[in-house]
Amino acid sequence: MNKVFSLIIFILLITSCSEGDIIENDIDFNASLESCSNLNDNTFVFYKIDDSINQALSLGFTSTTFEVDTVPEDLSITIPLNETTNTLFYRKFGSAINGADYFCASVPPSGVTITQELIGSDGSIVITYTVDSTTSTETIYNRNIALQNVTIIGADRVIRQEVLEFGSDKITITN
Repeated sequence: MNKVFSLIIFILLITSCSEGDIIENDIDFNASLESCSNLNDNTFVFYKIDDSINQALSLGFTSTTFEVDTVPEDLSITIPLNETTNTLFYRKFGSAINGADYFCASVPPSGVTITQELIGSDGSIVITYTVDSTTSTETIYNRNIALQNVTIIGADRVIRQEVLEFGSDKITITN
């Protein structure tokens, strides 16, 4: 009787414990942070591309107070994400792309196949600056870009992350 009972429990455990589809929710990857801007319409793009697996993460936003090569007085800027003017995109491509051509050109190159796309629907872009080094002629700042309380939506999934470190770079300001 114990063997039959144990066999029934074992069969129930095997058939009822399904992990379902495993979805990789970590969209953070190591790649250099790049940027471009169009000062005529106050648009800015920060992006990073992982060429080894043809994926990119990009932030695009509009601001009349932000400048790529300056540092704000309070050393921090917060920009709300939305689905129209301040956007976050995660994309996988069918082949390698050139970031400057794809993200910074008025018209992106043709023939680029997007195999997966996730779009940020809410959250905030937080850009902070810290002093890296100072000389008599220049100050070098670390610029860190993070996403806070972001929701990223795709055709088959929703990812929610409290903090997603987007990337960092350096800015040199002449004293």
